[in-house]
Amino acid sequence: MESSAARGSSPDSPPGLPSPTRQAKITGSRQLQRRSFLDYRRFIQHHYDGLAGKLTALTGLVTGHEALAGRLIHPRCFDVRGCKRILDAGCGNGRYTKFLLRRADPDALVTGFDLSQRMLKRARRRLKSPRATQIAADLTRLPYADAAFDAVVCGWVLEHLPDPRPGLRELARVLRPGGKLLLMATEDTLTGAMCSRMWHCRTYNRADLQQTCAECSLHWERELWFSRLHGLLKLGGIIVELRRAQP
Repeated sequence: MESSAARGSSPDSPPGLPSPTRQAKITGSRQLQRRSFLDYRRFIQHHYDGLAGKLTALTGLVTGHEALAGRLIHPRCFDVRGCKRILDAGCGNGRYTKFLLRRADPDALVTGFDLSQRMLKRARRRLKSPRATQIAADLTRLPYADAAFDAVVCGWVLEHLPDPRPGLRELARVLRPGGKLLLMATEDTLTGAMCSRMWHCRTYNRADLQQTCAECSLHWERELWFSRLHGLLKLGGIIVELRRAQP
């Protein structure tokens, strides 16, 4: 769910995109391989502006992700108490913002962004909170100052980049040193490939993504799971708490 041309890059590739021989293998959907990057971004924006975006509310209920999100953003899991400035990256229909508002301190502010204007409208209708704001923005070119946030949630957004590094570097830049990031991404498993085909995204290898996060000054603090059953069966994708490296 990201967009806009990036600094110093060609029109068909995102910033920092490696040569084809260095790109990680993309499984599931082939949209990222068949289209130029700009064309793919327009495709994804249209995808979430339309029926697919409307269905996120229904699929969240059917798959249980709506309820399970509350298990992740919780004092016993990803604890946002004491965080006064929180970013919901690729906020979609506001699913995670809802729980961030519930679990954060009463004076905490939550900022959400998304590429899809219609997803932003859905989030505004759903939340209606003076503590939450939403804007249209691109993950690879965030309109925020350095170290602007104490905590960030980025759920199922990174897989819409052929190379995760530009997005991860931007998240690290706007996160204060020592700040925390809850990252959720589609894994290169059988169920991940099925999700990839539905949402037209890539998948990530867990070990490769951990190394990439380290390259972007994000320390792999601990791996999380929606439930004990998810952890036992290795289901639910990659869910990890990261920490922004101290200078």
